Amino acid sequence: MTIREVGSAMLRRWYVVGAALILAVVGGYLLQDEGGLYTSRTVVPFLLPDKSSLSLNSGLDDLSVIAFAGVVARGVNDGSAPTRFSTDDAPFYGAGLRNGVLVSLPNTGNQWSTSYQRAELVVQIVGPSEQWVAQQQGDVLTRITQVSAERQSAVTSPDSRIKVSPVLSTKQILHVAPSRSAVIGAYAALLLAALIISGWAAVVLDGAILRRKVGSRRQWPHRDADEGPEQ
Repeated sequence: MTIREVGSAMLRRWYVVGAALILAVVGGYLLQDEGGLYTSRTVVPFLLPDKSSLSLNSGLDDLSVIAFAGVVARGVNDGSAPTRFSTDDAPFYGAGLRNGVLVSLPNTGNQWSTSYQRAELVVQIVGPSEQWVAQQQGDVLTRITQVSAERQSAVTSPDSRIKVSPVLSTKQILHVAPSRSAVIGAYAALLLAALIISGWAAVVLDGAILRRKVGSRRQWPHRDADEGPEQ
Protein backbone atom coordinates (compact mmCIF):
# COMPACT_ATOMS: atom_id res chain seq x y z
CA MET A 1 0.00 0.00 0.00
CA THR A 2 1.33 3.40 -0.99
CA ILE A 3 1.42 6.56 1.11
CA ARG A 4 -1.25 8.05 -1.15
CA GLU A 5 -3.59 5.14 -0.48
CA VAL A 6 -3.00 5.43 3.26
CA GLY A 7 -3.71 9.15 3.10
CA SER A 8 -6.92 8.54 1.14
CA ALA A 9 -8.09 6.00 3.71
CA MET A 10 -7.35 8.45 6.52
CA LEU A 11 -9.33 11.16 4.76
CA ARG A 12 -12.31 8.86 4.20
CA ARG A 13 -12.21 7.69 7.81
CA TRP A 14 -11.33 11.08 9.27
CA TYR A 15 -13.35 10.40 12.40
CA VAL A 16 -10.90 7.64 13.41
CA VAL A 17 -7.96 10.01 13.07
CA GLY A 18 -9.81 12.78 14.88
CA ALA A 19 -10.71 10.53 17.82
CA ALA A 20 -7.10 9.35 18.17
CA LEU A 21 -5.74 12.91 18.13
CA ILE A 22 -8.28 14.04 20.72
CA LEU A 23 -7.37 11.14 23.00
CA ALA A 24 -3.66 11.95 22.64
CA VAL A 25 -4.20 15.62 23.53
CA VAL A 26 -6.43 14.78 26.50
CA GLY A 27 -4.00 12.13 27.74
CA GLY A 28 -1.07 14.54 27.47
CA TYR A 29 -2.99 17.24 29.32
CA LEU A 30 -3.92 14.88 32.16
CA LEU A 31 -0.31 13.78 32.57
CA GLN A 32 0.96 17.35 32.49
CA ASP A 33 -1.77 18.54 34.88
CA GLU A 34 -0.33 16.36 37.67
CA GLY A 35 2.25 19.10 38.22
CA GLY A 36 5.44 17.06 38.32
CA LEU A 37 6.63 15.03 41.28
CA TYR A 38 8.80 15.20 44.39
CA THR A 39 11.97 13.23 44.91
CA SER A 40 14.86 12.77 47.32
CA ARG A 41 18.18 10.92 47.21
CA THR A 42 19.53 10.43 50.72
CA VAL A 43 22.98 8.98 51.41
CA VAL A 44 23.39 6.87 54.56
CA PRO A 45 27.05 6.07 55.39
CA PHE A 46 28.03 3.19 57.73
CA LEU A 47 30.93 4.14 59.97
CA LEU A 48 33.15 2.38 62.46
CA PRO A 49 32.63 3.26 66.15
CA ASP A 50 33.86 6.73 67.17
CA LYS A 51 34.53 7.70 63.55
CA SER A 52 33.08 10.34 61.24
CA SER A 53 32.91 10.37 57.46
CA LEU A 54 35.92 12.72 57.42
CA SER A 55 38.05 10.54 59.68
CA LEU A 56 40.84 8.32 58.46
CA ASN A 57 39.83 4.64 58.47
CA SER A 58 36.21 5.69 58.93
CA GLY A 59 35.02 2.36 57.61
CA LEU A 60 33.54 3.66 54.37
CA ASP A 61 36.02 1.62 52.33
CA ASP A 62 36.28 -1.27 54.80
CA LEU A 63 35.15 -4.51 53.13
CA SER A 64 33.49 -5.85 56.27
CA VAL A 65 31.54 -2.63 56.79
CA ILE A 66 30.53 -2.60 53.10
CA ALA A 67 29.28 -6.17 53.46
CA PHE A 68 27.34 -5.22 56.57
CA ALA A 69 25.71 -2.31 54.72
CA GLY A 70 24.61 -4.78 52.05
CA VAL A 71 23.07 -7.02 54.72
CA VAL A 72 21.14 -4.07 56.13
CA ALA A 73 19.91 -3.13 52.64
CA ARG A 74 18.51 -6.63 52.17
CA GLY A 75 16.86 -6.46 55.57
CA VAL A 76 15.18 -3.16 54.74
CA ASN A 77 14.04 -4.65 51.42
CA ASP A 78 12.53 -7.68 53.21
CA GLY A 79 15.30 -10.01 52.11
CA SER A 80 15.14 -9.27 48.39
CA ALA A 81 17.70 -7.50 46.23
CA PRO A 82 16.69 -3.99 45.13
CA THR A 83 15.78 -3.23 41.54
CA ARG A 84 18.84 -2.41 39.45
CA PHE A 85 19.08 -0.02 36.53
CA SER A 86 21.75 0.50 33.91
CA THR A 87 23.62 2.97 36.12
CA ASP A 88 23.24 3.46 39.86
CA ASP A 89 23.62 7.23 39.60
CA ALA A 90 20.53 7.54 37.38
CA PRO A 91 17.57 9.27 39.08
CA PHE A 92 14.82 6.94 40.32
CA TYR A 93 12.12 8.93 38.51
CA GLY A 94 14.04 8.41 35.26
CA ALA A 95 12.58 4.90 35.15
CA GLY A 96 9.11 6.40 34.73
CA LEU A 97 8.05 5.78 38.34
CA ARG A 98 5.88 8.36 40.07
CA ASN A 99 5.52 6.63 43.41
CA GLY A 100 8.12 4.38 45.04
CA VAL A 101 11.05 3.82 47.39
CA LEU A 102 14.43 2.27 46.52
CA VAL A 103 17.13 1.37 49.06
CA SER A 104 20.36 0.17 47.49
CA LEU A 105 24.09 -0.24 47.96
CA PRO A 106 25.60 1.56 44.94
CA ASN A 107 27.38 -0.70 42.49
CA THR A 108 30.26 0.86 40.55
CA GLY A 109 30.71 -2.21 38.36
CA ASN A 110 29.07 -3.01 35.05
CA GLN A 111 26.57 -5.47 33.63
CA TRP A 112 29.08 -8.33 33.86
CA SER A 113 30.49 -7.73 37.34
CA THR A 114 29.60 -6.01 40.60
CA SER A 115 31.84 -3.72 42.60
CA TYR A 116 30.84 -2.17 45.91
CA GLN A 117 33.39 0.45 46.90
CA ARG A 118 31.75 2.36 49.76
CA ALA A 119 29.70 1.43 52.80
CA GLU A 120 26.84 3.75 51.91
CA LEU A 121 23.19 3.08 51.28
CA VAL A 122 21.30 5.35 48.92
CA VAL A 123 17.61 5.91 49.65
CA GLN A 124 15.72 7.16 46.60
CA ILE A 125 12.10 8.20 46.96
CA VAL A 126 9.63 9.45 44.37
CA GLY A 127 6.15 10.63 45.30
CA PRO A 128 3.23 12.88 44.41
CA SER A 129 3.71 15.33 47.29
CA GLU A 130 6.47 16.73 49.47
CA GLN A 131 4.69 15.52 52.61
CA TRP A 132 4.49 11.94 51.32
CA VAL A 133 8.17 11.86 50.41
CA ALA A 134 9.15 13.32 53.79
CA GLN A 135 7.07 10.70 55.59
CA GLN A 136 8.60 7.85 53.59
CA GLN A 137 12.09 9.25 54.09
CA GLY A 138 11.67 9.33 57.86
CA ASP A 139 10.20 5.81 57.94
CA VAL A 140 12.98 4.32 55.79
CA LEU A 141 15.79 5.99 57.75
CA THR A 142 14.24 4.71 60.98
CA ARG A 143 13.98 1.24 59.46
CA ILE A 144 17.66 1.30 58.44
CA THR A 145 18.65 2.20 62.00
CA GLN A 146 16.45 -0.57 63.42
CA VAL A 147 17.75 -3.26 61.06
CA SER A 148 21.34 -2.19 61.76
CA ALA A 149 20.75 -2.48 65.50
CA GLU A 150 19.05 -5.87 65.12
CA ARG A 151 21.94 -7.27 63.07
CA GLN A 152 24.35 -6.13 65.78
CA SER A 153 22.30 -7.29 68.76
CA ALA A 154 25.11 -9.70 69.73
CA VAL A 155 27.37 -6.71 70.33
CA THR A 156 26.44 -5.79 73.88
CA SER A 157 28.05 -2.37 73.96
CA PRO A 158 26.40 0.24 71.70
CA ASP A 159 29.74 2.08 71.55
CA SER A 160 31.25 -0.88 69.72
CA ARG A 161 28.62 -1.05 66.98
CA ILE A 162 28.82 0.20 63.40
CA LYS A 163 27.11 3.58 63.21
CA VAL A 164 24.43 4.70 60.79
CA SER A 165 24.82 8.39 60.01
CA PRO A 166 22.59 9.94 57.25
CA VAL A 167 24.14 12.90 55.46
CA LEU A 168 21.90 15.83 56.39
CA SER A 169 22.58 17.77 53.20
CA THR A 170 21.17 14.89 51.13
CA LYS A 171 17.82 14.79 52.93
CA GLN A 172 16.43 17.69 50.93
CA ILE A 173 13.33 17.06 48.83
CA LEU A 174 13.29 18.38 45.27
CA HIS A 175 10.40 19.17 42.97
CA VAL A 176 10.85 17.81 39.45
CA ALA A 177 8.76 19.14 36.58
CA PRO A 178 9.24 18.96 32.80
CA SER A 179 10.59 21.98 30.95
CA ARG A 180 8.63 23.71 28.20
CA SER A 181 10.74 22.08 25.50
CA ALA A 182 10.18 18.66 27.10
CA VAL A 183 6.42 19.25 27.16
CA ILE A 184 6.42 20.26 23.49
CA GLY A 185 8.48 17.21 22.61
CA ALA A 186 6.15 14.92 24.56
CA TYR A 187 3.08 16.34 22.82
CA ALA A 188 4.76 15.94 19.44
CA ALA A 189 5.59 12.32 20.24
CA LEU A 190 2.01 11.65 21.39
CA LEU A 191 0.52 13.20 18.26
CA LEU A 192 2.90 11.27 16.01
CA ALA A 193 2.01 8.02 17.75
CA ALA A 194 -1.69 8.87 17.45
CA LEU A 195 -1.30 9.53 13.70
CA ILE A 196 0.50 6.23 13.15
CA ILE A 197 -2.03 4.19 15.12
CA SER A 198 -5.05 5.99 13.67
CA GLY A 199 -3.63 5.62 10.15
CA TRP A 200 -3.36 1.88 10.60
CA ALA A 201 -6.86 1.73 12.11
CA ALA A 202 -8.29 3.84 9.25
CA VAL A 203 -6.73 1.55 6.62
CA VAL A 204 -8.10 -1.57 8.33
CA LEU A 205 -11.58 -0.07 8.75
CA ASP A 206 -11.65 1.32 5.22
CA GLY A 207 -10.66 -2.05 3.76
CA ALA A 208 -13.34 -3.85 5.76
CA ILE A 209 -16.06 -1.41 4.64
CA LEU A 210 -15.00 -1.62 0.98
CA ARG A 211 -14.95 -5.43 1.06
CA ARG A 212 -18.43 -5.45 2.54
CA LYS A 213 -19.72 -3.13 -0.17
CA VAL A 214 -18.17 -5.24 -2.92
CA GLY A 215 -19.71 -8.36 -1.43
CA SER A 216 -23.14 -6.75 -1.32
CA ARG A 217 -22.94 -5.70 -4.99
CA ARG A 218 -22.04 -9.24 -6.03
CA GLN A 219 -25.06 -10.67 -4.21
CA TRP A 220 -27.75 -8.39 -5.74
CA PRO A 221 -27.42 -9.59 -9.40
CA HIS A 222 -27.95 -13.22 -8.32
CA ARG A 223 -31.14 -12.27 -6.51
CA ASP A 224 -32.51 -10.48 -9.61
CA ALA A 225 -31.76 -13.51 -11.80
CA ASP A 226 -33.58 -15.87 -9.43
CA GLU A 227 -36.71 -13.70 -9.42
CA GLY A 228 -37.01 -13.88 -13.23
CA PRO A 229 -38.53 -11.28 -15.54
CA GLU A 230 -41.40 -9.18 -14.31
CA GLN A 231 -44.88 -10.22 -15.50
